[in-house]
Amino acid sequence: MIDYILIVFVAFAGFMLSSYLFHKKREKKEHFTCPLRGKCAEVIRSDFSKFMGVPVEIIGMAYYAGIAIGYGLFMAFPTVFSWLSILLLIASSLAFFFSIYLTFIQLVSLKKLCTWCLLSATFCTIIFFAALYGSLEIVEPILVQYQSVIIGAHILFMGLGLGAATLTDVLFFKFLKDLHVSEKEAEVLTTVSEFIWFALGFILLTGLALAIPEASTYLQTPKFLVKMIVVLVIVTNGAFLTLYIAPKLVKISFRQEHDHRAGEMIRARKLAFLMGPVSIVSWYSAFILGMMHGDVAFTFAQILGAYLLFLVIGVSIGWWAECRVCRKESA
Repeated sequence: MIDYILIVFVAFAGFMLSSYLFHKKREKKEHFTCPLRGKCAEVIRSDFSKFMGVPVEIIGMAYYAGIAIGYGLFMAFPTVFSWLSILLLIASSLAFFFSIYLTFIQLVSLKKLCTWCLLSATFCTIIFFAALYGSLEIVEPILVQYQSVIIGAHILFMGLGLGAATLTDVLFFKFLKDLHVSEKEAEVLTTVSEFIWFALGFILLTGLALAIPEASTYLQTPKFLVKMIVVLVIVTNGAFLTLYIAPKLVKISFRQEHDHRAGEMIRARKLAFLMGPVSIVSWYSAFILGMMHGDVAFTFAQILGAYLLFLVIGVSIGWWAECRVCRKESA
C-alpha cells in the first residue's frame, strides 16, 4: 500500500510539473525559470517537443493524471478495480521507456538539458519501479494466463517495427544519393522514425512481460541472451542514426544554424550508410530469434557469431554502396 501512496504522490507532482511546462510553453514571452543553469525553454520549444504530432507536455499531463486516478481507485476499491493493476503497469513501463528516449534526445540531439524534463523522467522512473515492485504478485499470474496473447503482440510489433525500419533505411539511402534531404523527405523520415520508437516501446514491454514469469529460465537461454544484445544494438544504433545523424543532415540541407565543419555532410552520410545496414541486420535478427520456439540447438557463441558475421557483411555492403555513390559524384 505504501508503494501505491508513493505513486499517487509522485504522479500528482508530475501532473503539476507537466501543467507548468504546458503553461510556460504557451506563454512564449514569459520568462522561463530553469534551475541548475539548464536550457529548459530551448528544449521544450525544440523540434522534438512533439511525439507523433502531440505535444510531450500534454502526453505527460494525461499519463500522470491517469496514474494518479487509477492507483487512487485501486487503493480505494482493490477488489472492484483489481484489473487496473496490469493496465497501470503497462502505462508506467511505456512512460519509463519514453522518458529514456526523451533524455537521450536532450543529451545527443539537442546537447542541452532541461532540469524540469529530467525531473519528470525521474518521476517516471520512480513510478515504474514502485509499480513493478508493488504489482508483481498480482500481475505475474495474469502474464502467465495471457502468455499466448503477449507472444502474439510481441511478434506483431516486431513485424511492424521491422517493416518500418526497412522502409526508413530504403528512403534514407534514396534521399542521400543527391547529398540533400528536402523538407518533405525529412518529415517522412521523422514520422516513420517515431513509429519505429513506438513499436520498439511495445516490443520492450511485451518482452518484459514474457520474461518476468520465467526470468531464471530465460536468462539461461542462449537465444534470449543474444536477442537482448541485438535489441540493445537496435536501440543504440537507431538512437544515433535517427536522433544524431539524421538531424545533422537536415540542418545542413536546410542551411539551419549549427556548428558546421568542412566535409561534415560527407562524414554524416558515410556514417548513415554504415549504420543503416546495422539497423536492418539487427531488426531481422531479432525478428528471426523471436520466431524461434522452444530450445535451439546452438550455443550462445554460435548464435552471437552468426549475428556478428551478418553485421560485418551488412556494413561491408553499406561501405561499398557509399563508395559507389562517391565515385559517381566525382566522375
